[in-house]
Amino acid sequence: MQRIYSVPFFTLIVICLLSLSALATGPGKVTGKVTDKKTGEAIPGVTIIVQGTSQGTVTDVEGRYALAVTSGTYTIDFKYMGYQTKSISEVKVNDNHAASLDVILEVAASKDLKEVVIKGSYKQETINALYAAQKNNAVVSDGISADLIRKSPDKNTGEVLKRVSGTSIQDNKFVVVRGLSERYNTTLMNNAVMPSTEPDKKAFSFDIIPSNLIDNITIFKTASPDLPADFAGGAVKVSTKDFPDQAFLDLQLSTGYNTQTTFKDFYTTPPKGKTDWLGFDDGSRKLPDAYKNAAKGNYSLLPDADKIAIAKQFPNSYSSGDLQGKSRPPFGVQLANGNSWHTKGNNRFGYIFSLNYSNSLRRIYRERSEQNVTEHLFDYKDYSYTQANNLGAVLNLAYNFGNNKIAFKNFFNNDFNNIFTNRAGLQYDNNAGQPRISYNAEMTQNSLYNSTVEGTHVLGNRKWNVDWNIAYGRAARNQPDQRILSFKQYAGDNFYTLTLSNENNPNIREAGRVYTKLTENIYSANLNIALPFELFGQSQKFKFGGTKVYRSRDFSAVALGYASAVSNTNIALDKGLTVDQIFTNENIDRYKILLAKIDLNNKDYKGTGDLTGGYLMLDNKLADALRLVWGARVESYTQELTTAGEPKQHYSNVDVLPSLNATYALNEQSNLRFSYSQTVNRPEFRELAMFRYYDFDNEYLIEGNKNLQRALANNLDLRWEMFPGAGEILSASVFYKHFKNPIEQTNDGNSILSYNNAPSATDIGAELEFRKRLNFISSSSIFDNLVFYANAAYINSNVDLPAGSDGKKTPLQGQSPYLINGGLTYAPADNDFSLNLLYNRIGQRLRFRGTADGLDTYERPRDIIDFQISKKVFHKAGEFRLNISDILAQPIAWYYKFPGSDKTAYQAGHDYIVNSVKPGTTFTLSFRYNFLSKK
Repeated sequence: MQRIYSVPFFTLIVICLLSLSALATGPGKVTGKVTDKKTGEAIPGVTIIVQGTSQGTVTDVEGRYALAVTSGTYTIDFKYMGYQTKSISEVKVNDNHAASLDVILEVAASKDLKEVVIKGSYKQETINALYAAQKNNAVVSDGISADLIRKSPDKNTGEVLKRVSGTSIQDNKFVVVRGLSERYNTTLMNNAVMPSTEPDKKAFSFDIIPSNLIDNITIFKTASPDLPADFAGGAVKVSTKDFPDQAFLDLQLSTGYNTQTTFKDFYTTPPKGKTDWLGFDDGSRKLPDAYKNAAKGNYSLLPDADKIAIAKQFPNSYSSGDLQGKSRPPFGVQLANGNSWHTKGNNRFGYIFSLNYSNSLRRIYRERSEQNVTEHLFDYKDYSYTQANNLGAVLNLAYNFGNNKIAFKNFFNNDFNNIFTNRAGLQYDNNAGQPRISYNAEMTQNSLYNSTVEGTHVLGNRKWNVDWNIAYGRAARNQPDQRILSFKQYAGDNFYTLTLSNENNPNIREAGRVYTKLTENIYSANLNIALPFELFGQSQKFKFGGTKVYRSRDFSAVALGYASAVSNTNIALDKGLTVDQIFTNENIDRYKILLAKIDLNNKDYKGTGDLTGGYLMLDNKLADALRLVWGARVESYTQELTTAGEPKQHYSNVDVLPSLNATYALNEQSNLRFSYSQTVNRPEFRELAMFRYYDFDNEYLIEGNKNLQRALANNLDLRWEMFPGAGEILSASVFYKHFKNPIEQTNDGNSILSYNNAPSATDIGAELEFRKRLNFISSSSIFDNLVFYANAAYINSNVDLPAGSDGKKTPLQGQSPYLINGGLTYAPADNDFSLNLLYNRIGQRLRFRGTADGLDTYERPRDIIDFQISKKVFHKAGEFRLNISDILAQPIAWYYKFPGSDKTAYQAGHDYIVNSVKPGTTFTLSFRYNFLSKK
């Protein structure tokens, strides 16, 4: 792990040396991409000339170019054999700034015997290029660019994704596409498949990716043969940039205020590691060697005296909380640097580097209750205090030479949380409430590293397009020494008591210590080859390729409960005894305290997944207006899992998965799309492992199911879309999905969550999206720079439950009946000042399906309003930005849906709130300064 953790520091040293060359200002640039009008394909080798000069360049293998010119206004010509020459006027360039100009070229008619020159302005060509990019996507997709991300108050990619049409976010980090929970999505970063970041579910936590490191995000909602097949909701592709448009050296500082946290009392518990401030565990919380050595044999057969001696080797780090004073405001800093150079032969080298660090405190108030059909079980109130540190880095290097490009992209993020929770409330027995207090202390360190080498090439006279990538990813989660302690107050007492059972019945909820560690490595390679050809006078493409992905996961868990060697023992918090004195050596001897293994929670597992995939695909233009992208993907997947004390589990499937995407251009501004595909959804290692984990926050035990099967999905989509102006869209979609054996997390009763297959399910929905500049209201500059956008989705899903259930139809887990996003943006062309008001709402969604004695658990809708204002200063070299997130700060609430109602929406007096969290409103003020911006 130390090798991976050193990556950010190594990249910082390297990039600081590179940065010295960027400190000198230079001429301006015109940068952009040249594409084919009909196909949307990049055109390499286009000659670009500044009229009246000898200055020029050519496009690279991706159709991109960078043309260095001095300050002024120019006319630029774009020439390529077989295409009409295009001449773009009014291209204004300033020194040390980049003017972005994407251009589309049209194939010259065969009857044209001499050069045809098409003339246009800079503004008009920018609009035309945007139309081409939007219209020529092969599949149904939605996305968001770096420019739009900057105009939102979103701090991480999870918050960004909730702005995308038909998409919502669960727990502020897991993406839900078209009402399907996080397990039905796949995540790619720079074209490499990412591992699951979670120990207890199949999911990728998008909150670990800072939003300002992203170039663009695309969510593919329909499948094509060249995409991974393991998704039914969406394939989320996150891209980080390689070639910057201009040299930059940015420093950003940020701070903030949260209404639930800042300047409120804040509590912590020991221990505090020497490197906690940086976000890394220093090893002081590790499992004592005395226990590890004893556990190699049969620990349960050791004499009680030996077990008591081993218990003394564990640090006495239990506490009722130490008041650290008032919560300070958060702090964040980011250094970003990038540049590119042309080398001999018009080759180009570029890099982008970013290093970010943040430190913050979070205070959360939670109300947690439990009730079944016949009785009330408990009412708890929690105050949870989190010290969070985040360290992240990006280093991308790229080199273009001729019709080739090689890039080396690296991403690292480390998220560190030290959490202390103080719980107080009543536990009921025959309606008599018994006071209880509980404490939970845990440190969690999550890290993600991804490194990708990718290449793009155009080969030979027939223009074969070849792209490939080789990637390594590593996800790790370290949670050493989680400490849980719970006390009761018996009738007539004015003090609380800790009850320790005998070692045959240890209870993790009463007095437990848990050590878990997860490491997942993923190795992948992809190769895609495309051969263009002509048929019926139209450009066609034959594409084929292969994928190899190997995953290995290693998970270890040591779950221990404190017990007494004599019998059930009560330890009272009276006569001056405090929580931090219970496990002193003297009291361990006095009460004969030892640690006992909790077998169901104490299981390691190792898993491997081996995927081999290949595909054949045709991209056919059957007429000027009709395009078909069709073919099939074959995937062979073998999964093995070994859980301590269980037989080895082996799973193997081979799937042939056809897909078809048809696009009909109704006119220059609108398309009609149809799509059909078959995809799969495979169980995750954790979902198969017969291991039980105690979730203190939500009072659930989570366990796996070794009998899970992979799910199959058939998907249909129909979409109409129109692009009335630059950056404007109007679209309407309907979709249908049918699942065989869908996998869901279920509430099996007795506070146990597990995973099960339902026989089948359907998902039907409609989406609308609208983005329009308001200049039709008035010709004034205010309305010309004012953009309104909204997207909404309505979804209806039904799951056929197994035989023996009540026969009712219920929605898919994680599914909301509706999603609404909206916003109003004011952004003048000079980009000097901007305002952005955003709104988001999701309908009630099924968190956990109830089976047996369990009840369906839903999450209530909440309205989220965010606001951002930004202002450029110091001749636009600096920028102040104020973000206000979750202005209404409505509670995040779960409720049980009791029998007797066909409605899933919350009904007061009938349904019961079981979990409610107050998030608070967050104000964030940041300042960014570009040291290379010319004054």
